[in-house]
Amino acid sequence: MSSPLRIGIVIADTGEFTAWESEMLGQLLSTGLAKNFLFISVPPKKNDSKFLYGLFKRFEDNWFRSIPNAFKAVPIKELYSAAEIISSSAVKKGIVDLLYISCWADDKFIPEIHPTYGKWFLTFGSGQYKNAQPSGFWEVMNDEVVIGSSLSVQLPSYSNTVTVYSGNTTTVPYSVKNTLNTLAWKSASFIGYRLKELQMLGNEAFFNKYQQLQKNKATHPISNFKTPGNFKMAFLFIGNIFKYLRYKLSGENKGRFTLLYSNEEFSPDNINLSVFKSIPLPEGVFYADPFVVANKVTNYIFFEEYIYTKDKAHISVLTIDNKGNCSTPVTVLDQSYHLSYPFVFEWEDQFYMIPETSANKTVELYRAAKFPYQWEFVMNLMEDISLLDVTLVYENKTWWLFGNAANISFTSTNDQLLLYYSKDLCSKNWTPHPQNPIATNIANCRPAGKLFRRNGQLYRPAQNNASRQYGFGLCINKIVTLNETEYYEEEISSIIPGEQNNLKAIHTINFTDSITVIDAILK
Repeated sequence: MSSPLRIGIVIADTGEFTAWESEMLGQLLSTGLAKNFLFISVPPKKNDSKFLYGLFKRFEDNWFRSIPNAFKAVPIKELYSAAEIISSSAVKKGIVDLLYISCWADDKFIPEIHPTYGKWFLTFGSGQYKNAQPSGFWEVMNDEVVIGSSLSVQLPSYSNTVTVYSGNTTTVPYSVKNTLNTLAWKSASFIGYRLKELQMLGNEAFFNKYQQLQKNKATHPISNFKTPGNFKMAFLFIGNIFKYLRYKLSGENKGRFTLLYSNEEFSPDNINLSVFKSIPLPEGVFYADPFVVANKVTNYIFFEEYIYTKDKAHISVLTIDNKGNCSTPVTVLDQSYHLSYPFVFEWEDQFYMIPETSANKTVELYRAAKFPYQWEFVMNLMEDISLLDVTLVYENKTWWLFGNAANISFTSTNDQLLLYYSKDLCSKNWTPHPQNPIATNIANCRPAGKLFRRNGQLYRPAQNNASRQYGFGLCINKIVTLNETEYYEEEISSIIPGEQNNLKAIHTINFTDSITVIDAILK
């Protein structure tokens, strides 16, 4: 598949579309993946909402207005003035390459045609909540931390549907509306990512890959969660009000990150957090994202120093000698925009740094003019892109660049890990990996430090953000496959705060032969 697709969109016969699906179509047009859209009208899904649930929904619609409504009805003719809308009975075989079924359309009336690239549809909910009704409701009522969604394809050559994208993000603990909104806006990117991969791999290789991956995953029975009756709804509503009040009264202060270090030898599957010593933290700041460079006598710790009065951070460095003496931090890089995650590495006898500069929509490369205190700008590796916690590794004569996507401001930045590659470090032409996003589980996704080797095996630390606390914990992943068409990793261990280590959160780890550094929130 190399040319833009003719995409059929199955919509409800009201002639309206959801706002998040409109965003999805806009992305397809902007990337050139779609040639045009043919809108096919079918009857809408029936609404079996009970009386008290309807009142609850209206209450949320009026109470929570901070996030743009993903399910706002948008007339097709306003979006595409020249849009062609036909009835399902008028659809002929071969008229479209791919069929997408809108979330408002009743799938019992999908036209009996078999497009080359199948029938695509989004499902909200995962595991026991897959296809639960109403979407997002039971995850919030049952106080689940995460909520999932998936993109599936039905092909005539397969007996069942093939899931080509699945991911999860955090719930809003007291709001079904905001939870579902953030999930829907995030899901708008799914089909664009997978059509890019389909275009690069080809039809047969793409679907065979996901068919095989699906065989290795556990299956769940069809959800039995339904819209609650009036009595049940009253009980749940009252409970949710108390949950909302408790959340608000608990305050927004989650604690301040600071730096800790240990001189014990690092082991990816056995990390003793109780032996780490904390570095004094002044008032009005927090320290985070430590990276370490060491010589025989001194450890240089580069980190984000956030100043609350400035509402932004810069990059600082401090030293720790072999006796544990710690120096005063020195600012080494500051800009008018926020800087964090100073990924420092050595290449061809020179030190480089890639700080996170997503606030400037760039990926910036710096070189040490005089290590460790003087740094000079080299170039922008990428522009007009928001990537968080950019982390590089040189493998098989190729530079691999990892970073988390920050596409829509009010959705999570912790659940879509992107990968790019280039033969040259100082390049502006980084090729996106066809499997992007290569990781979509919020419990094991966002970069948390440099990639490292142990006994010839490559490992990737990742943040575990499946918690009400940002930066809750860490995971260590073994990279099984890394090439220009495939990426696969397996979690081998986790690093979680607990009673035995007096930590509330931990979200970055780096080390040398002589020292291991982390950032954490102390209890």
